Amino acid sequence: MSRTSIDRRSNGRYRARYQGPDRRWRSRTFERRIDAQRWLSNELVKLDRGEWVDPRAGQVLFESVAESWMAGRAALRATTRARDQSYLNSLVLPHLGDKPVGSVQPSDLETWVADLANNGKAPATIQKAWQIASGVFRLAVRDRLIALSPARDVQLPKIQPNEPTAFTVDEVMRLADTIDPRYRALVLVGAFGGLRIGELAGLQHGDFDPQRSLVHVRRTASDVQGQLVVGPPKTTKSIRTVVLPHSIGNQLAEHTTQLDESGPEAWLFPAPEGGPIRRTNWIRRVWKPALQAAGLDPDLGTHTLRRSQVALLIAQGEHPKVIADRLGHTSVKTVLDVYGHLYQGADQAAAERLDAQIGARHRQTRAKDRGHELGR
Repeated sequence: MSRTSIDRRSNGRYRARYQGPDRRWRSRTFERRIDAQRWLSNELVKLDRGEWVDPRAGQVLFESVAESWMAGRAALRATTRARDQSYLNSLVLPHLGDKPVGSVQPSDLETWVADLANNGKAPATIQKAWQIASGVFRLAVRDRLIALSPARDVQLPKIQPNEPTAFTVDEVMRLADTIDPRYRALVLVGAFGGLRIGELAGLQHGDFDPQRSLVHVRRTASDVQGQLVVGPPKTTKSIRTVVLPHSIGNQLAEHTTQLDESGPEAWLFPAPEGGPIRRTNWIRRVWKPALQAAGLDPDLGTHTLRRSQVALLIAQGEHPKVIADRLGHTSVKTVLDVYGHLYQGADQAAAERLDAQIGARHRQTRAKDRGHELGR
């Protein structure tokens, strides 16, 4: 039997057929023979290029493909996986979950994006939901369920950049003086060491070297959907050693003397009931009341401490590479993209420093010239 055929039906239409890789026949009918031949030639090209997709494969529901996509993300950090699952459940599946993955068109996704925006979702939230949906469609393409992803050429709402808020030194010290004394040192290490809240929660006695005033960032303690998860830091680069200002190191050393447990695996900043602090509860019970008592914006997050470290380092002229290493960023670009606004005025300061060097050179030249004149 031939791999392809075109025959004329009793109703005068033309049926084009071909045999797929599974040896099943696929067919379509057309009014004109030339159209049947064009469709058949196009399908054969897809077969020859390895681009052919079984039309029935696209009947798999989006929700089923999304489940496979999430299963493939098992290597992610627990916090990232929980965040993506939450976005998937609340924003993506309600609109796309019961649709065959092959039936979704770009126009369907435009409607979805518009609905999210009309419901007051922030542009950053919409873009994150879009990234998740796009990932599911990429998996569908990879697994030969669909030929092309519909997640293309759809305009997303733009994220308006906000200048990150940072504390001044006075505000940091005021907050440290106001917060529960058990966490005074946490505020200081966060603001003058640049650690994330999960990294601060994950510090143990054995991570602190009081003689050299440094901490080793080796783990994080995160609150994931009500469960405490202790694991490696965010990236390999985040595993680092941070040198603290000696004054902060001394206060951290004094803090350790006031703790009930002092073994190498004892937590530096334990929760009142023991074990690492749980971020959600700690922010509600300790952090926000302290901000309010210190006269600071109670809506500021703990990441403000980390941003404060960046602001202080930039203000004193530290190189972006030094800042990136201290924060555990993999790239200097991250520092420039996120904190670039803090460099405003740096160009003027650089020009003034160059001007000072040029002026000094001119003064030296004039002094030499006067010396030559006096020696004549």
